[in-house]
Amino acid sequence: MTPFDISKLQSKAWANLAKSYESGRVAGTYLFHGREGVGRWALAISLAALLNCEKPNKGDGEKAPLLPCGRCWACRNIFSLNFEGFYFALPIPPHKSFDEAIELTTEVLSLKRAEPFKILAPSANTNIPIAVARDIKKRLSRKASAGTVRLVLFYQMEKMLPASADALLKLIEEPPDNTVIVLIARRPESLLPTIQSRALKVRLSRVPENAIENYLTEKYGLSGKKAELPARLCDGSLGSAIEMTEAHQEEDSSQRAVGFLLFKSLLSDSSPEVVSHIADFLSPRDKGQAENLLVLWQSLTRDCANYAISVNEEEVINIDFLSEIKKLAGCFAGSQLSFRMVDNIKIALADMQRNVHIHGALAALALRVKANMSGRARR
Repeated sequence: MTPFDISKLQSKAWANLAKSYESGRVAGTYLFHGREGVGRWALAISLAALLNCEKPNKGDGEKAPLLPCGRCWACRNIFSLNFEGFYFALPIPPHKSFDEAIELTTEVLSLKRAEPFKILAPSANTNIPIAVARDIKKRLSRKASAGTVRLVLFYQMEKMLPASADALLKLIEEPPDNTVIVLIARRPESLLPTIQSRALKVRLSRVPENAIENYLTEKYGLSGKKAELPARLCDGSLGSAIEMTEAHQEEDSSQRAVGFLLFKSLLSDSSPEVVSHIADFLSPRDKGQAENLLVLWQSLTRDCANYAISVNEEEVINIDFLSEIKKLAGCFAGSQLSFRMVDNIKIALADMQRNVHIHGALAALALRVKANMSGRARR
């Protein structure tokens, strides 16, 4: 049995890959692209398993796509990231030697072995070492073991320097026999045009909400609101939902992650559902939790407004949300939204000092922000 069913998490992408496998038309090079946490890594792992599985099966019925069995020697080793025909080139921090690069790569693999959908902490100070890529290229020059289909995974390919990526062009264009190259990137246009043109693109979509909820229930033992709320708030990113489920280990980090997603929903979700999300997240009697949420929103508002003006990453305080703050900053460009939000949050914080209904006060804040964003504020 496989640790996850990719056909339920990325049904369209997997159906196309499985169909190519059945028809004997597996491409030499793929480019899996989509948001972090939607399953790009998991899709590559599943493809490697299918290519080497001893007894692929149809899963839930004859019309279902083929799936790796998860039980044979190849499947077990691939899903545990210990398969001899599996090669990884991953973004890692600066290092002094090739041996250190291998150690850092092993650390990343340990994280992904424990949780294939885990989102790696973003850092501008990482890149895919050309030395590691060249070592993989050298290993591929040897003949593959009988019956083995090798898979080379370049994770976050946009983190490879253009000159280094260009040096791998021939490998990407013409992989050796019994070898499949998988490039993973957020957006195809982040890669060199010469790289893009030589890979078959596979776009990964948002993971269905029910599939996220089921995953959290089955793997993390969550139930009810504990699985439902992250599934609703994560915007289709299973990785983001998983970050929110770690409350039992890192309470502050989990609360912060959910608080940010509520802030994001406040700005980008046109529906009023954020009000019910707030009620689900907050205890109606915990003023401290509500105040922490408001302070976080205050800080995020300032970050977004400052970035909209300066486009300077160094001024961002909430660096762990940098990539999302850069996107949300557009909401604050050329508007008075930041001033109104800061004022409204101050009012809500003052209300918390009085005997107010917590959910009611935050619902009122959310509605005021929505009104501000639609230009209907009258305060």
